[in-house]
Amino acid sequence: MKRRQMKTMKNFMVTSALICAGTIATTMMYAPVANAFGIGVQPSTVEMTIKPGDRHRQIVTIGNVHKTKTISLTMGLADWTLDKDGKLSLSPPGESDKSAAEWIRFSPASVTLKPETSMDVTVEISVPYKIKQKGDHRFALLATTLLPEMDERGEVSGVWNKYQLASLFYLTLTPSKSSPVVSNVAVSSTDKSMLSMTIKNDGDAHARLKGTAFVKNNAGVTVAEMPMSAVVLDQGERNYVMRLDDVEGLETGNKYSIDFKMNNSFAPQNKFKSTPVVIQSIDYQAP
Repeated sequence: MKRRQMKTMKNFMVTSALICAGTIATTMMYAPVANAFGIGVQPSTVEMTIKPGDRHRQIVTIGNVHKTKTISLTMGLADWTLDKDGKLSLSPPGESDKSAAEWIRFSPASVTLKPETSMDVTVEISVPYKIKQKGDHRFALLATTLLPEMDERGEVSGVWNKYQLASLFYLTLTPSKSSPVVSNVAVSSTDKSMLSMTIKNDGDAHARLKGTAFVKNNAGVTVAEMPMSAVVLDQGERNYVMRLDDVEGLETGNKYSIDFKMNNSFAPQNKFKSTPVVIQSIDYQAP
């Protein structure tokens, strides 16, 4: 095992995937940041192109931004996917047919972090010379800990929660392609403030989408802009939803048009240059 490297924390950005489950609960929740208990992981996402027989090394840094607590974590691997709503789902390593978990070794196996310190975990990736499936292969590096739950008075309640942070890896075997197509762009018939669209990717590599929705009045002047971003996995489908009731500048009863500008920034078939994704414009009447 390599010598553990401790580093003083300076503005450690907590941007990891966090899964929290109570010890008496049977479901797991996903949250975009780990601020709830002061632990973070960088990078939270790794995208890497690979070839048969490649050897790669990636450093993942686990940081404790808490000012008083020492926290111990156990490292491990998992397969992962995203559901139609973009929520993270974990499964045992090697269970998925696109799993890369068997290619991975990491050290150290456990991490103990004093307040405001961090430690590097080395991830070694050994790609086999024969790979049955091309395109994306995935795994997650997990950091797991158990922490007590606090009651309203700030005292330990006797209930312990399990927390898992995930650094998500995409390993893309080239040649491959991502092929996102957007359809069914519409305002909900039951909730006039909800706009949804279906994004389907028939490619063998994931699509990373980013763009803007432009709300325009009858004169064609943009009165509001809404940022858009989504990841659609290979052979995956997303139900992408946008809320319009919080958009400033819209007047009740007025009619508008909504135009979209979207690009796929992960297009291996285009030498990874950003490619436009067509989205149909729609009419909208503010409720």
